[in-house]
Amino acid sequence: MKRYSNWARASILTLAVASVASLAACGSNNSSNTADSASGNGGGASKVTLRFFSNLPDRKSGQGLAEQTVIDNYMKENPNVKIDVETLAEEPFKSKLKAYMSSNEPLDITMVHGGAELNTLVQAGYVKELDPKAYEGEQFNFLPGVYKSFTFGDKLYGLPRNSDYEVIYYNKKLFEDNGVKVPTTMTELLDAAKAFRDKGIAPMSINGKDLWSFGEMFQNVVLRYSGNQNLILDAIDKKIKFADDESFLKAAQYLADVRDAKMFQDAFMTADYGASQNLFSQGKAAMWYMGSWEAGMATNETLPEVFRQNLGVVKFPVADGGKGTADDLLAWNGGGYALVSSSKHPEEAKKFFDYLMSANQWAKTAWDTGAAVPAQKYELTGSESEIQKTLTDILVNAASTSGASAIDYGTPKFKDDSQNAFGKFFSSKQTPEELLNALQTAVDTQ
Repeated sequence: MKRYSNWARASILTLAVASVASLAACGSNNSSNTADSASGNGGGASKVTLRFFSNLPDRKSGQGLAEQTVIDNYMKENPNVKIDVETLAEEPFKSKLKAYMSSNEPLDITMVHGGAELNTLVQAGYVKELDPKAYEGEQFNFLPGVYKSFTFGDKLYGLPRNSDYEVIYYNKKLFEDNGVKVPTTMTELLDAAKAFRDKGIAPMSINGKDLWSFGEMFQNVVLRYSGNQNLILDAIDKKIKFADDESFLKAAQYLADVRDAKMFQDAFMTADYGASQNLFSQGKAAMWYMGSWEAGMATNETLPEVFRQNLGVVKFPVADGGKGTADDLLAWNGGGYALVSSSKHPEEAKKFFDYLMSANQWAKTAWDTGAAVPAQKYELTGSESEIQKTLTDILVNAASTSGASAIDYGTPKFKDDSQNAFGKFFSSKQTPEELLNALQTAVDTQ
């Protein structure tokens, strides 16, 4: 790993991400929470209660802690404002947000997933348009290209919170104790699966019930074979068909090999996000295919110390004979925040929204606590965990980035149909050709 001074590494990060036009967020856990009002007098100002909806139920560690810290900061500085926080784990959050949209529930600020899911909210008029010029300059310090998944019809409807990119987290102790090589090629990844299976250890944990990780892995494998970040996006845009490039078939064949090698844990199709993370953090799976937004595992004291001490992270392996490199990064900006149109306190909501997205609030807090890699410029403190350092190196050394997650790139219908296609493929003996036919149908009917 290259070593830089704090200032140099921060400068490299800014320049590197700008040159490849970047990335942003996801994340979750399980449970629910409501924040209490900060004490203090209102200084004569009328009392206001804002409603904040989040997919980060764990408020004592990771991104949930970072989010709650910013909320608490604001309430201390604005004692006339109380922020009621409602939280749900990832999939229940998505379902309830749809219900809120349908009933035009007067939330003030909500977490949103960029791309197809945010587009649904935009079409319903549930979220407000933002002025991108208002978020220029050092107060916000957003990296270039991060608005892509939040822009529809050249209009901005939300702001990203993180730079998201797919990696493989791994348990160093399990690899060392069982004499298994940390994979740098996709063939070695299959070899590792066999080795761990022979030892009775789940090779890789995945949140199969949620379906979306399958789509991310397919996009990653297509990239490794083709070396072309836009190939799968062109297929979704109907510029090409999945049958037109052999990289798609090779990727589907590799996913069949992954399935047949029993790469994922037993009953992986019933495991949601929290269950898949728990399996990995309890040392019962050697790897976890997930994103940079889980950087906070390294500093989460609710996780076993032996796990945190042995946590590692690597880039997705390269394909033997493929055109892609390890530095071609599947990276995008997926999660963020939006203002709700039916807010009962639009002016106060906007004030808090701008405070939350200021570079010295969410971005600084998320990085300083080790919770995530922000979508804004940030300074290295010198106290980063090894996971943060490695994730920074992966980002600054990226030769290219996708700028979009394929499953979120099309319409909401495409997302549902494509995810269901991957679910059917991994839960059956469907052929690679059948998977590609199903994906093509999802594109044609979106």
